[in-house]
Amino acid sequence: MRQFLVSALALLITIQYYHLNNESQTDFEKWATKHQKFFSGSEKIFRMEIYNQNKKMIEEHNQREDSSYQMGENKFMVLSSEEFLYLYNQQIGEFFEVKKNDTIPEIKKDILAAVDWRNYSKVKDQGTCNSGYAFSVSNQIEAWFAISKKQYGIMPSVQQIVSCSSLNAGCAGGQNNFAFQYVKEAGLVSTFDFPYDPYFAMCNIPKKPYIFIDDFEWVGLEEKYVKFYLNSQPISTSVNVEKWQFYKSGIFSDCISTRQNHYVLIVGYDSNNNWIIQNSWGEGWGEKGHIRLAPGNTCGILQDNTQIKN
Repeated sequence: MRQFLVSALALLITIQYYHLNNESQTDFEKWATKHQKFFSGSEKIFRMEIYNQNKKMIEEHNQREDSSYQMGENKFMVLSSEEFLYLYNQQIGEFFEVKKNDTIPEIKKDILAAVDWRNYSKVKDQGTCNSGYAFSVSNQIEAWFAISKKQYGIMPSVQQIVSCSSLNAGCAGGQNNFAFQYVKEAGLVSTFDFPYDPYFAMCNIPKKPYIFIDDFEWVGLEEKYVKFYLNSQPISTSVNVEKWQFYKSGIFSDCISTRQNHYVLIVGYDSNNNWIIQNSWGEGWGEKGHIRLAPGNTCGILQDNTQIKN
């Protein structure tokens, strides 16, 4: 009985200490604990300063009455805008030639008022590797199998694209049409066969690939063509994400330019013609990993679209 009381008292003291300790933490320390980030010395002071600057900026933005979207704290809180751009963006046109097909089919059927493919591929997290091109393509293939073939749970290996697609540059960036070409020619295994480990995994495919596509095609520059193709499946695209760092919810239109620096997946549009985008920065970013963009060529969304050819 005495041993039980001692154990119970020790547990109570531990719980009380945890709560007191948690309450005494600064907002920065609470954020660091939540995201399992550990800093010390001058690095802690430096990151705390950036955190506080970002927090103030977010609060000031959310008080604006003229903004159509809200910002929020996320895993990027201790990164300056310059660091964010360096770690999570690539200059697509600077290193890779964009190949396009000028043949656009005639639209022979009505375009739906709204389309939403959000539940056909899972939101994933690319980490600090510039592999958005690989996630965009892999998630489109995942959705395509579910929509076109009713095969759910197909999880193509992102890592195989990153490690083995030789026309791309691994974590230094890539292009979706090169990734699609690789899948068409070589095929993929699943992510369970070849897990995501971007900075260490070599091109060592553990088994014979069994996930293939027959072909892929470029989608036209006009909004009506993108919607037409979206009626059948999601579309891989490149966009400008320079101001996406702290997006939380709402309709985003605050783009700096239309120069693309990141790949995402268009998974639909709503009845107000806002684009629905699936990103690869984890479910803790945006609207459970998604962002809604204003109609038109917002952030360059209409400039470089590719999808699997049915």
